[in-house]
Amino acid sequence: MPGLPVEVDRGVGEFLTAVDELAPGLVTGFYLVGSVALGDFHAPGAGRFGPASDIDFVAVLDRRATAGSPEPAALAAAHARTMAAFPRPFLDGTVLTWDDLAAGPQACPDGPGALGGRFAATGQFGFDPVTFCELAWHGTTVRGPRPADLDLWADRDALRAFTLDNLRTYWRPWWRRHERLRPRSLAAGLSTWFPVWAVLGVCRLHHVVATGTMTSKTGAGRYARREFEPRWQCVIAESLFLRTNGVEGRRDYHDPVTRRRDTLAFLDAKIESALALA
Repeated sequence: MPGLPVEVDRGVGEFLTAVDELAPGLVTGFYLVGSVALGDFHAPGAGRFGPASDIDFVAVLDRRATAGSPEPAALAAAHARTMAAFPRPFLDGTVLTWDDLAAGPQACPDGPGALGGRFAATGQFGFDPVTFCELAWHGTTVRGPRPADLDLWADRDALRAFTLDNLRTYWRPWWRRHERLRPRSLAAGLSTWFPVWAVLGVCRLHHVVATGTMTSKTGAGRYARREFEPRWQCVIAESLFLRTNGVEGRRDYHDPVTRRRDTLAFLDAKIESALALA
């Protein structure tokens, strides 16, 4: 698959080879979303808290893979074989039908999928406007028609509403938990993972609410450097530096305690800023 990072190419290739052997003709469409589709894939490196990306996919079947049927077992076996051969990056995603792609996330029944490198025969994996809009607007085709040639659900208003809800129900409680000086939250707050996940994560959501379009973590950092006040530029630049392994941004913090404080202050301000755009 020309143009894909080698880690993505080998993982996807292993999965599709395995599933085609186990259940020929089962997977008729396969698309990449997430960091690969948005041009911001980072291969796993040393350490637990690096900027590593997952391989996020949408696999498409002609028929429903119901619990107890042979299809989920074949998909699970192919996924297990892939993870055994290439444990990182995780191969995470959802299995849908062509009709599901047109109907939208709320119309999808439970089905197979993977999260954190673990496959389950049934559940709700990526059943949200983010996955569907990424597929429609940015999806990378590995197998099947191009997204532009398909009838795909993509609703900007639903994406915006979902993003605002995520700020209220995930990020605001996340900020409260990590603001407390408890051992686990303090240890996370002093890691280099902390500003990358938090600063660039909230910047992505702010970008969606403000512009109605999607971007990667790195793209969100660039957006923040252009749009946000001077007082936040140090923590934004630090986050970009850590995300891109020094290709963009700069290191300004010598003290992780100060970086943690500024990260939390940034989150508090920019969660409210995004919600104020509602």
